[in-house]
Amino acid sequence: MAIKANSSNEAVVGAGQKLYTGISEFKVIMVNPDLETLNANGVMFQKEPSYTVNFGEGDLTKIVLWLENADTKVSCEFLVSPGPWKSKTGKIKCLNRLGQDQWLTEDGGEFDTSRLPEWIQEPETFYPIPRGLDKLTDFVRAWANVAEGDEIMLETISALEQGKVKEIKELITALGDNTVRVLVYVRDGKYMASYTEHFGRVNPKRDDLFIKAMSKEYGAIKGDYSIEWKEYTPGVVTPDPVTSDSSDADWQMPDAPLVGADDFEEDPFK
Repeated sequence: MAIKANSSNEAVVGAGQKLYTGISEFKVIMVNPDLETLNANGVMFQKEPSYTVNFGEGDLTKIVLWLENADTKVSCEFLVSPGPWKSKTGKIKCLNRLGQDQWLTEDGGEFDTSRLPEWIQEPETFYPIPRGLDKLTDFVRAWANVAEGDEIMLETISALEQGKVKEIKELITALGDNTVRVLVYVRDGKYMASYTEHFGRVNPKRDDLFIKAMSKEYGAIKGDYSIEWKEYTPGVVTPDPVTSDSSDADWQMPDAPLVGADDFEEDPFK
């Protein structure tokens, strides 16, 4: 008899996909891939992924970047709503050419930039964005290692709102040698997800900025996490409800994004 035995207390492959948590450097390998592309990259989904989601107030577009390090692959999801992003007081969320953000009032097609903080540069370059594009821009800034004061501006905003990700695919090719530091956490003891409130440069490594982001309003992680990169050791895992689509495949993932409607909050600065 030939058996490679393990301790009963050890989590092993075959009991489910290995899960990891913590901050690590990742390459970006694909964006909004179809089922064939996912499977070819070792992500064994069972059906075509959907890149729209509706929480009851209209469709949102999902822009899903797949990240890879030596241990695993994990998705990093951004929800983008039809723009422009307006507050309850009518102000519009804007970015400028340098990626600085402000809530601005619009009058006759022009943005009022007369009362901006002194540190804001190039106010004439402010442009409206859809909700969610600010986080995607922050990701690209860290991934492309854009220096403070240099240009960081996604150019195909209308296309991105519709889930057309040609610009991101071009970045994957152009930044093929770059990596970005991402904090991965585990949700419900079963699914890895990427924290999207902060993304880090490889040099210098600033773990403190991830911790600072988590302390802000709306910044808390709804799951288990560590700062040090390591394999996740679960306790008792609650099973999903059994449905006709249930599967025991290692890469079976929920159709909905790994954030819920409660995570897609209004910005506090109204």
